[in-house]
Amino acid sequence: EIFRYVKAMKQQMPLNSHNFKYLINPTSVCEGSVFLHIYVHSAPDHYKQRTAIRETWGSPRNFPDLAIKVVFLMGRPNKQSVQEALQLESDTHGDIVQEDFVDSYRNLTYKAIEGLKWISHNCRHATFILKTDDDIFVNIFNLVKHLRSLHKFRKGNVNRLLLCLVWQRMKVIRNPKSKWYIPKSEFPDDFFPTYCSGSAYIMSADVVEAMYNVSLKTPFFWVDDFYITGLLAGKLNLQHEKFNSVYKLGPSKFLEEFTEPNKWRTLVFGHVHNLNNMHTVWKNILREQHNSIEPKSTVAAPV
Repeated sequence: EIFRYVKAMKQQMPLNSHNFKYLINPTSVCEGSVFLHIYVHSAPDHYKQRTAIRETWGSPRNFPDLAIKVVFLMGRPNKQSVQEALQLESDTHGDIVQEDFVDSYRNLTYKAIEGLKWISHNCRHATFILKTDDDIFVNIFNLVKHLRSLHKFRKGNVNRLLLCLVWQRMKVIRNPKSKWYIPKSEFPDDFFPTYCSGSAYIMSADVVEAMYNVSLKTPFFWVDDFYITGLLAGKLNLQHEKFNSVYKLGPSKFLEEFTEPNKWRTLVFGHVHNLNNMHTVWKNILREQHNSIEPKSTVAAPV
């Protein structure tokens, strides 16, 4: 009986407890009804990227009649001066979420679980959740238009949603010189099961909470987008819903794709390296918004 009891207790113990403490935690950012909550993976020293997002697609002025919230997720920097700057930034904007793991490339899965955990504890009432990165531009008007249509089509019953750029049979990189190198000892198969591009994916709140709970029983794997949208989604038997046509992830083509009229009106997510290009694209989108008839839509002034 004791053996069976101990075995049962071990089965209940977390394999990936994620017991990091918060260094910065703005718990009041998600109060009230929230249509869309966005959490952005950022690095502690990426202040310029966060500022650009706050001034463009992440501004609360874009939809004053619709609750859209944004927070930036990160771990602990190596320099105390960066931590002090982050605290000041948090005091100013109130949108920083930080845990005490070391912020590094190999710890991105910790950051991904940090997002699931924070949403589960603070914003489980949101209708839609968007995870994205601080080098991704979001055409927030196109995104909200699509999500409103989806909400109407599902008659308000939004659940078990995982909407993304779906990747199928992605080859595992075996070149030791690559930053994405994975030895067979870590992952024996030559192809990944279906998962989402980590650049941006949309979930319903029930999926976020279920993913966080199942992550506690799923051993750590450092490829964060596969861990979250592949391993965890697989354990939950989630269906990956394709949103592929709205992504343009080549940064060299960002300005061209998001300013050409016949293209940008259908796009939502773009990969951007040059922050000046982000502002240029945003001003173009705002001009179009002001010239169009969009009921109940007030946009932010150009920056």
